[in-house]
Amino acid sequence: MGKRKKPAASGSSAAGSKPPSACIVPDLLYLGPVSATANTGFLQRSGITHVVSIGKLPATVTEGISYERLSLADDEAAALADVAARACAVIDAAAASGGRVLVHCSAAISRSPAVVSAYLMRSRGMTLRQSLETLVHARDAVSPNPGFMRQLAEMEKELFDGRSSFDVSDVVPQTRLMNYLL
Repeated sequence: MGKRKKPAASGSSAAGSKPPSACIVPDLLYLGPVSATANTGFLQRSGITHVVSIGKLPATVTEGISYERLSLADDEAAALADVAARACAVIDAAAASGGRVLVHCSAAISRSPAVVSAYLMRSRGMTLRQSLETLVHARDAVSPNPGFMRQLAEMEKELFDGRSSFDVSDVVPQTRLMNYLL
């Protein structure tokens, strides 16, 4: 029986291994779990200049990167709008200065994808369906909680004169969002 290879060291990526985060907007926006913030190789290769932490700050910080912590519980009753507006301001400011942003929460399944979906609608003119499809294509585990989905649907209606591109009431909690989009 052969020996097992040791896992790749932080910062390197073995062939076929999952990248530490997903690129959402080329040369600007990445989405990933908190573990991506400790991957200095990824941060350097991707040119990350800003990290938006949805929840708590990562345990490891990298010199030369600006960190912004935005408090948001992964709870259906948690208010998304103000956090999304603040994240949009950070991302837009980074874009204006040629920076690149990693947005993360613990697992990049609910909170940070909801915030990034709001950014894509507000700053990139995408509908809710387009933003969710973009996220799911990049990271198939994306599945904002039902409360965030309802708030994103309301945000879309505000942005697009009452129009809605995606009926969030069809989404069954704890079901992969990609099942509804692809």
